[in-house]
Amino acid sequence: MARLLDFVLGHKEIINKMIESFEQGKPGQTFLFVGPSGIGKKQVAKGMAQALLCTKSPRGCGLCPSCFRMGQGHHEGFLQIEPDGAQIKMDQAKQVIEFLNLKSISHNRVIVIDQAQNLNPQAANSLLKTLEEPPPGTFFFLLAPSVAGLLPTIRSRSRIVQFKPLKSEDLARKVQAPAWALKSAAGSFEKLKQLTDASELEVRQTSVDILELFLKDSDFLLNETWRSEVKDRQQAARLFSYWVGFIKDAILFQEDLKGQMVNVDQANLIKTLAEYSREFLLDLMKGALAVEQAFVAYRDTQLVVEEYFVSMKPQLR
Repeated sequence: MARLLDFVLGHKEIINKMIESFEQGKPGQTFLFVGPSGIGKKQVAKGMAQALLCTKSPRGCGLCPSCFRMGQGHHEGFLQIEPDGAQIKMDQAKQVIEFLNLKSISHNRVIVIDQAQNLNPQAANSLLKTLEEPPPGTFFFLLAPSVAGLLPTIRSRSRIVQFKPLKSEDLARKVQAPAWALKSAAGSFEKLKQLTDASELEVRQTSVDILELFLKDSDFLLNETWRSEVKDRQQAARLFSYWVGFIKDAILFQEDLKGQMVNVDQANLIKTLAEYSREFLLDLMKGALAVEQAFVAYRDTQLVVEEYFVSMKPQLR
């Protein structure tokens, strides 16, 4: 069994600084890992847990029985908590306290609280004292997208570690995916998985087809194809979210910034859009964003698209 930290993509500076603090005997005890989902915060936390629980090295040796058990995910000194439904509830907070009240077999104990922003107020308040003064040899790793969703009292008791999105090259080392998906994923394995799901790829292609109809079909309002596709509100929002991305790429194409384009597989569509004026593209993007907002406001989806087309029709060829 190897060190879990050896399998982490990116975040080397964070890992090195934290490991150095372990070696110096000044690690801190409560950490708040913040950053987008799907970028490896949990994997880093588990790797840090393995190092803290290792009996041979503050870096984690990856070879001792403790490292092996942590690698297998069933170490007696490790506890992971995550939301039960939409929240982390009082019963789960009690589970943490009971875990700490048990006589420790290992020299350290580590608790990872995933999606800590979902701690309900009762659970959060019950953990405050423990987070402020953890028992000796006890370490907390709280994971959240940002500090905004957490109680100020929890933030103030934590050492905040900011994680940045992974690079596209990091994603490509682990997952085979089209270039546009790697760029669109914004450094998140979770988003990359969503983008490359077969059903989502179909939605993206549908968005291309409807945008081409919108641009070229003077009888767009009479075309039943797009109407059936926007009946589902969530799917309709995703369709127009892709439109925004295509329009951004067309503007980059006009600026000769092709290296920054995301949807590189849709060259023909991007070139077609780029033939329009900048004013048109900005109006088209503004309209697409307004359509998304209207969907969120639960307006009739077909009516919203009709209004959008009518507003843009004088500028269409």
